[in-house]
Amino acid sequence: MDTVFKEVRVEKVSDKIVTQLIDLITEGQLAPGEKLPSERRLTELFGVGRSSLREALNTLETLGFIEIKKRKGNYVKSMDSAMPLNPLKKIMQTDQKRIVELYEVRRSIEQSSAREAAERRTDEDLEAILAAIQKFTLPSGETVFSWDNEIGFHLAIAKASHNFLRLHTLKSIFDFAREFLEPVLHGFICNEERINIVLRQHQDIYEVIKAQDAEGARKMMRDHLFGTNQRLTEFFAKIR
Repeated sequence: MDTVFKEVRVEKVSDKIVTQLIDLITEGQLAPGEKLPSERRLTELFGVGRSSLREALNTLETLGFIEIKKRKGNYVKSMDSAMPLNPLKKIMQTDQKRIVELYEVRRSIEQSSAREAAERRTDEDLEAILAAIQKFTLPSGETVFSWDNEIGFHLAIAKASHNFLRLHTLKSIFDFAREFLEPVLHGFICNEERINIVLRQHQDIYEVIKAQDAEGARKMMRDHLFGTNQRLTEFFAKIR
């Protein structure tokens, strides 16, 4: 009987603060060099205790997103210093075939995201995933594909997994791999038929996450990413 119950996961307050501040930094709403509000003001804005706030700020400093200056305040750092995967840019520039290996890393992260999103998602998470899917359809009813919409869908799922390190590692991969992956995706998803296939896959992934079918979500995400992986492998095989 006990095996039918699942552990209820409660996200730490400090993790929620970290996620919100990282979003503000990566979206450019907090600029490099900008001083954050005082700790007292931040506790008021977030509605949290000082201990949770300080834990969040220490995490952000460890990740490289802010610098804590004693008696001076907390300052946003350059995004370059906040990207744990940033050194890989040079590797990709000198050996673009490594993008296939990077994509394998992405596939692994995304399968875990889908599985854990199914286990941990909230109603708010489901609304965000569905909203990301709906962006592919114009008011006229025409379906369109774009890098930003595709990545928005995948990041919504990663966010629903409630693991901010996974979410922001995936964001980092997308940020610096865009110049390599975007042309491949547009080449692969080049007509309305392909776009509709992708949208059906998105809808199917959403449904299994909604149904909290963790293994089903993992498998559907694996299959969804398989086509792009094949195209990458074929593309780089031609330029050996």
